[in-house]
Amino acid sequence: MPTYATEYQDLDFDFTANPITGDVAKVKNTTSVKRGIHNILMTENSERLFQPEIGSGLKNLLFEPMTDLTTQLLEDEVRSAIDAWENRAQVISIEVFPEEEYNRYRVAVIFRIVNDPKEQQTEVLLSRER
Repeated sequence: MPTYATEYQDLDFDFTANPITGDVAKVKNTTSVKRGIHNILMTENSERLFQPEIGSGLKNLLFEPMTDLTTQLLEDEVRSAIDAWENRAQVISIEVFPEEEYNRYRVAVIFRIVNDPKEQQTEVLLSRER
């Protein structure tokens, strides 16, 4: 029975050129999924013109006081956004660390890529911006 490995790939947002073809280079597998998670978390609801439902409500929570309740709400919103929009990742755990001296949160997401047993981690810094 043959086994098939799924390979995930996206365009490289640095827009580096492929040295052979001259096309925009691609990122694959782990890098692709990590960037997908980052993009979803940094995208506000209704920010994408023809896909207004994609995104998270994290930016609204960043202007709340830095309390345990806000930290828990951020964790819940991160999990909800990843579960809804990044079907290539299975979330194992999410940790949110308030960094009051920098006025930001550090979010660590531990996940598995679908059909890959290795755990991966990515971190996103969330800060208040207007």
